[in-house]
Amino acid sequence: EAPKPLVDTSAKPATAASSTAAAPAASSGVGVQVGAFSSKTQAEAAWTRLSAQYGPLKGLSHRVLEGSADVGTVFRLQAVSADVAGADALCGSLKSAGLACQVKR
Repeated sequence: EAPKPLVDTSAKPATAASSTAAAPAASSGVGVQVGAFSSKTQAEAAWTRLSAQYGPLKGLSHRVLEGSADVGTVFRLQAVSADVAGADALCGSLKSAGLACQVKR
């Protein structure tokens, strides 16, 4: 069975069911946020689309973190890197390819 993506209301990842996870989900590491969505389903669909469209995301782990923003509850989609240097490099590659991102230390 494929590893499950993560979501949790306290912004700490916890396992959740999904049949579309192409890469292992990760709870630790440095996040590279590639989007924020109004539902977990939208975030997972975006991961499937973005990881197919942007080479640097292929094969990477990801996580979905539930949190609050001015607009209400959001589901933050993050690729996961082992360290800050890797996260910075990944975000730089994504920006060069036209995808906005933020490193979440």
